[in-house]
Amino acid sequence: MIRTYQAEHGGMAFDSALSRRQRIRRNRITALAVIVTVAASAGVLQHFNENLAPSGPATPGAGAYSAVR
Repeated sequence: MIRTYQAEHGGMAFDSALSRRQRIRRNRITALAVIVTVAASAGVLQHFNENLAPSGPATPGAGAYSAVR
């Protein structure tokens, strides 16, 4: 949508504003981009967490409770 108004210098000035449909579309695209970014960052963090965490005890029986002593 293009709006015109009287500028300080006396001439006509043109200003463009987004239509309602364009604003809705921009908001939806922005929301989708945020969702994708958050999901990707969570996936990267989960990947690093799984790779850095030990998969099992370092020594046999470490961390396991044994009633026989």
